[in-house]
Amino acid sequence: MEKIYFCKENKFKSKKVYKKLKSLDLNIKVKLKGCIGKCKTCKHSPFSVVDGNVLKCETSKELYKEIYKKVN
Repeated sequence: MEKIYFCKENKFKSKKVYKKLKSLDLNIKVKLKGCIGKCKTCKHSPFSVVDGNVLKCETSKELYKEIYKKVN
């Protein structure tokens, strides 16, 4: 099972990506955490941590597409 973590402090609408992924019926674990320790990345772009690897994109739409590709 893949694990995807999002930071609550990220200001780039990654929370929308979290909600969208959470609503899908996929065999993945999606969590929203207070801080995941990637502050430099968090300040500059939407991102998530997918199975221990940081995945960042220019927009939240791109982030959603990249995560969806990885989990399907």
